[in-house]
Amino acid sequence: MKKLTKHYQVQADQTAVKMGSGDLDVLATPALVAMMENCAKDLLADDLSVEQTSVGVAMSVNHLAPTAVGATVDVKAELLEATRNKRSFSIKAFDKEQLIGEGTHQRVIVETAVFLKKLK
Repeated sequence: MKKLTKHYQVQADQTAVKMGSGDLDVLATPALVAMMENCAKDLLADDLSVEQTSVGVAMSVNHLAPTAVGATVDVKAELLEATRNKRSFSIKAFDKEQLIGEGTHQRVIVETAVFLKKLK
């Protein structure tokens, strides 16, 4: 199956304190989730027409270890299953050689214009 690795540098505005998810100046879980979701989204990019996009519909994450501001996080997404318009991923995140997060993620491919018509 397809795989992608992306590299992210932890920014000061991505800490638990700044994002309101905790009391420490370490990578916030919501920021880690965003990195993981972004990696999966980018893995699908070549499979989409210009009229399509993908949207996240499910995420299960274990945030295993703290990561300091300025550190590089390597996120590895692997496509596990593709059915009709649904894609399932395994995602792992590393700070150097240490596993800091892992999880599963599902995305659905949608027609952008049709999806946006659902807004009220």
